[in-house]
Amino acid sequence: MVRSVGPRLLRDILGPPLFFYGGWKSTGNVFVGVALGTAFSVLAYAYERRQGRPGMITRVVLAFVLLQAIVGIVTNSATAYLVQPAALGVANGLFWLGSVAVGRPLAGIFAREVFPVDEETRASGEYHAVFRYVSLLFGIFFVVIAAVQLGVLLTVGIGAFVATRVLDAIGILVMVVYCVRYIGQHLGVQLGFSADGSVSIDRHGSSALAGAGELQHPVDVSRAEIEAVR
Repeated sequence: MVRSVGPRLLRDILGPPLFFYGGWKSTGNVFVGVALGTAFSVLAYAYERRQGRPGMITRVVLAFVLLQAIVGIVTNSATAYLVQPAALGVANGLFWLGSVAVGRPLAGIFAREVFPVDEETRASGEYHAVFRYVSLLFGIFFVVIAAVQLGVLLTVGIGAFVATRVLDAIGILVMVVYCVRYIGQHLGVQLGFSADGSVSIDRHGSSALAGAGELQHPVDVSRAEIEAVR
């Protein structure tokens, strides 16, 4: 999974800001940077769609990329262009934490689209406890990493902000691996984890856990890739 997902995470998290930064620094023109960053994101989106990966979340991500480009062009500001994903990360994290507070953890909702969850398992206390914990972890992670990025961007500068995106990519990958293992340990039998640790789910769905980060980073994890974690 790391070999498959890692390059995509690096591409989707680092690609747009690096292309923007390169175009902006080399020409001194925000519009050039916005055009390069947006073009990179659109090409990545098209590639993922050709690979048959899920389209709903990636379409939302593409819409955000276009909105980000519009804001960057209208404001003619590099900071305004780059601050948007970090601000969205804060909102995304608060949304996950809110889902825990109201008793409908998002990780459990995503899981129903990935794992073969029967009604009895879905109604169990252990199911709710596991996905409440996972949702809490993702919510805290998204808020903290986005807050760090906002602070770095606004106080240190754009170059340092781009560097924090590497930590973001590593953190997301670590979170996905840890949470898939945690779910398998507590609900392995109920969710179709076989004795050898593989998951009996088809290859074209997106991971419930990777889907958590797609609103910030348009990367999909196929269901077959979840098997590699186990």
